[in-house]
Amino acid sequence: MLIALILIANISAANKQENKEYEHIDYVSAITQDECFVCGNSTKDPVSLHWGEDNVGIVNLNTFEMMRLEINRYGDHGELIEEPAGYMSSSGLIDKEADTYAHAYCFPDNAYASVQITGVQYAIDRDSVQNRLCQNCLNSINDLWFTDQPLAEYAVICFEDRTIQPLLNAHPWFAAGNFGIDCEFKENGAIDLLIHYCPNRYE
Repeated sequence: MLIALILIANISAANKQENKEYEHIDYVSAITQDECFVCGNSTKDPVSLHWGEDNVGIVNLNTFEMMRLEINRYGDHGELIEEPAGYMSSSGLIDKEADTYAHAYCFPDNAYASVQITGVQYAIDRDSVQNRLCQNCLNSINDLWFTDQPLAEYAVICFEDRTIQPLLNAHPWFAAGNFGIDCEFKENGAIDLLIHYCPNRYE
């Protein structure tokens, strides 16, 4: 009888520990929707120059600095350029304080980009996201975060749909507008992304 009670107690303790691992506190916005980095009406952030483009970008959620991936090219007046580029472009995004770095190679003629992110901390500054994203955008993050695996501090932002999705090991592939995002999470914490343009073939 004593052994049975000990076993029951151990199972109960294990279940409590397992449940505790899956508990997390949802992000709660401290701003209005008009002030949101993604949904808002502000023209101060560089991202506002690209709303409506059929492109995506990489955003550091701790600094809200952004790296735009120009897979579809646009002119100075926002017009889509539908002719060969004849080149590959390269860009980077660095957070010196956290020692993280994202680097991208874009191939507009082949409609894809390759991104490497190193030094990922897997720690999002709560004050940062709660003061830059509205509750609707934060809810898209809260709903996505359903395991004990931490979210990366980097996210994919879709300029056409004005949506944002952080990188999470449990989501190795997802869609952002007309783009497919293939994620490889490495043992050392680095993340490689293959971002390809794949609009619907038939309307």
